[in-house]
Amino acid sequence: ESMRAALDMAGTGHLVLATIHSNNAAETLDRIINFFPQEQHAQVYMDLAHYLRAILSQRLVRARNGKRVAAVELMLNTPHIKDLILKGDISAVKEAHKESGEHGMQNFDDALLQLYKDGTITLDEAMSHADSRANLEAKVNFGG
Repeated sequence: ESMRAALDMAGTGHLVLATIHSNNAAETLDRIINFFPQEQHAQVYMDLAHYLRAILSQRLVRARNGKRVAAVELMLNTPHIKDLILKGDISAVKEAHKESGEHGMQNFDDALLQLYKDGTITLDEAMSHADSRANLEAKVNFGG
């Protein structure tokens, strides 16, 4: 009910900010879709494709100094992402997001890599929070 109201408000030009417990941008899209019954999914994909501007996700990871620091993921609704959402292809959205750094986007693995390169977090901490340990390990080992 709240999610339908949020989409309706966005559809009338209102800025809508929402918090959803999820692990990353692609999971956020899945969670939004699954708030609705199957017969409404096509309409929800269309609404999201047209009204969504961005998904910002964060994870608090332990810094070397013992405090917490935010690893931030940003997915923008570019024309390509919009097209994939319209098609309902959320797995392709996740892949497109990983490859969209030139559009100002950042996924969690890239955020963790930067925190590690900056010396803010340990490699173990980065690996323990990675969406893809293999992907992050390859970036660490091969200068990603």
